[in-house]
Amino acid sequence: MKTENLFDLIQNSAISALALHSFTLGYNKVSKGRNEEVQFPRIEYTFFVLPLVYNNNAMEIFKSSDQLYTALSKDYSITLGLQERAQKMAEQTFNGLNLAFSKKILSYNKDNKTIELMPGFKTERIKFHNENLNSENSIKKIQLTAYRLGSIFAKKNKKNIQIELNINF
Repeated sequence: MKTENLFDLIQNSAISALALHSFTLGYNKVSKGRNEEVQFPRIEYTFFVLPLVYNNNAMEIFKSSDQLYTALSKDYSITLGLQERAQKMAEQTFNGLNLAFSKKILSYNKDNKTIELMPGFKTERIKFHNENLNSENSIKKIQLTAYRLGSIFAKKNKKNIQIELNINF
């Protein structure tokens, strides 16, 4: 991803909503296949999506990994400061969630405290096209990385995610 486009992408709530949708989609696909009781990510997981998918090193690592351990073994530095980055990017996460909720892409399940896919958005990543942005390829990479990250999170319990990423919920 080109550095000059990164700021524009990070500030774009629509791209954040796409990343959060892709994360939820990846999580749901794996958890359904594993017959998990709860098939959607807990809301607190979403605050770590953007700091990871907007990190060039993490993007390259997660898009080709299907296990958290193997991804981290390629570059442990992606976990350094992750908690702080998540706190700094909380506004972008809230904006992305707000947009996804208002457009009925995602919903919040109060009982399970999970982010769920709305009808019409349960099977594939959302296609994004904007003539004003020359960053469609970057957006696809963000979506792919978020999808893979969701798949990885679905394979781990909450405690292992916290330990391996050195974060707290």
